[in-house]
Amino acid sequence: MPKIIAEIGASHAGSFENAIKLIDAAAEAGADAVKFQCFSADQMAIPGYTIKEGQWKGMDLLDLYHEIETPKEWFPVLFDYAKKKSLVAFSSVFHADDVDFMESLDCPMYKIASFEITDLELISRVALTGQNVIISTGCADREHIKAAAKLVPENQLTLLHCVSEYPANLDQVNLATMKALYKYAGNVGLSDHSHGSVSAIAATALGATMIEKHIKLDGIGQDSSFALNFKAFSSFVSDVRDTSKALGKVKFRGLNELSRSCHNGKMKRPNINYAGP
Repeated sequence: MPKIIAEIGASHAGSFENAIKLIDAAAEAGADAVKFQCFSADQMAIPGYTIKEGQWKGMDLLDLYHEIETPKEWFPVLFDYAKKKSLVAFSSVFHADDVDFMESLDCPMYKIASFEITDLELISRVALTGQNVIISTGCADREHIKAAAKLVPENQLTLLHCVSEYPANLDQVNLATMKALYKYAGNVGLSDHSHGSVSAIAATALGATMIEKHIKLDGIGQDSSFALNFKAFSSFVSDVRDTSKALGKVKFRGLNELSRSCHNGKMKRPNINYAGP
């Protein structure tokens, strides 16, 4: 059964109270973990760069990062609160300083975002923590994935298939790519930016060990166009869990008393003369 990660990301919209509500929602919906993003906006962008396409078209990139930044002083409280709700709390990191800070909080695992997969120095630093490392592959080709995966011991690594579109249309998801990721890691999953549960259901059927989905409060946050509110996220979790239950295990029933070869309470050996392949 895949682990379900509720990505809080930018959905708090700069409000600590919203962040707490999102943890509550993730716990009530049945998620296994909540993920935050730890970065300093000034380390992520320089002033004056305007986003040219997508849902944030026209925004200054630095202004966007300042808007969605999670203050460092929130993390100890949010992590402790999540633990009380029986959730694993962890974070994406974007700089070595972020890793040092997360280590001071005993962060149990780390996420490398799609856009950072070529930052081999950062990936090496995270691998040295000895914690599990999750790497999204939305901006990578095979060589990028191979280079990143080599830096992380296999028992620490999970690769997530990802389409870095917000939202991603179903005809862009290309879940068949998940199967190719098993060449580089034993644990493979999905970072899902599509609407609804279809992609996650299919990924579960393909053997995903982890599925990440953005959660939101209604109408709040820069992720609002592709994140799920509490009701939809709860249904999403149920769909993934039910799919995993339905997959079950290999099991053949055999004959029973309703079979045509059974009569008078005794079992008759079927007369099978078929000599096919």
